[in-house]
Amino acid sequence: MSRPRESIGCSSLNQNEEKPLEVKLVILGKSLVGKSALTFRFINAQFPKDHDTTIEDSYKVKMNIGGTNCLLEILDTAGQDDYQSMLDTWINFGSGFLLVYSIDDLESYEEVKKKYEKVALMKSREIFSCILVGNKCDLSDDLRKVEKSDAQEFADSKGIPFLEASALNRTNVNECFNLLVIDLLDKLKEKVNSGCMAKGCGCNIS
Repeated sequence: MSRPRESIGCSSLNQNEEKPLEVKLVILGKSLVGKSALTFRFINAQFPKDHDTTIEDSYKVKMNIGGTNCLLEILDTAGQDDYQSMLDTWINFGSGFLLVYSIDDLESYEEVKKKYEKVALMKSREIFSCILVGNKCDLSDDLRKVEKSDAQEFADSKGIPFLEASALNRTNVNECFNLLVIDLLDKLKEKVNSGCMAKGCGCNIS
């Protein structure tokens, strides 16, 4: 795993504020769907001009999301088949998952649906959240291979949020990450309020 990088361009929390909740997010999807571009946009508010194919990158950023001070640890993963042996490790690491496909790549959509099933199976005894993200919604309609209605239907069937986004023009980039974290925090608070703390949920509230 690469050395975690502190974010640039995100508002940091003051040192005298309460200890932030640590939340581990994982970006999953086929190669070249724009996982790294979405992550870079979220952290630095910029679109990467030059980017090498990701093997594994890790970032840490402090933010206030939904009224909760959070320390997000974001793992940007490889999409190439050569690295799929690491998928179990990535899933075990995280508690929140951005499942990213490109709207002009039907194969990437089918692949990310399989990744959801893998996450749901491995995290079935833990608190976790997923969001389905259709990236590159800035592309013209004649290039679209995945209908928005189909993706929405799949997300609804699994009870997970869905958004189309564009890392290029920053459409719904922050919304994807914020919605995922808020969904995860809601589940965690519900568990806490029920008097039963989940083990291995990926959130450190100590």
